[in-house]
Amino acid sequence: MVRVEWAVPAVVDLQEIHDFTARDSLRYAQATIEKITDAAARLARFPQMGEVLPEFRQQAYRQLVVGAYRLVYREELRSDRVIAIGAFMPPGTFRRLSRAAELILPPIQN
Repeated sequence: MVRVEWAVPAVVDLQEIHDFTARDSLRYAQATIEKITDAAARLARFPQMGEVLPEFRQQAYRQLVVGAYRLVYREELRSDRVIAIGAFMPPGTFRRLSRAAELILPPIQN
């Protein structure tokens, strides 16, 4: 098993998803966040279950589609962890995601 960690931008994304959805339904907002975090928790046992991101050409960047949202993560099997980078509705802003990945993650070592 690997550790699942959340980068700050991903936590901010979850809060924004919750706040936006809660305008209409607090119950649905809570259920949506629970589905996303449950999906992320499953990565501890199956870190490669998400599909490789076509926007990034490295196998380490993957996504899980959870309802209307994409949970984007980076697997670091050498350090036994996956890091959730962002959660957003398609089409996500990959310019923002790329910038977040550069700021919070060291380069991948092959």
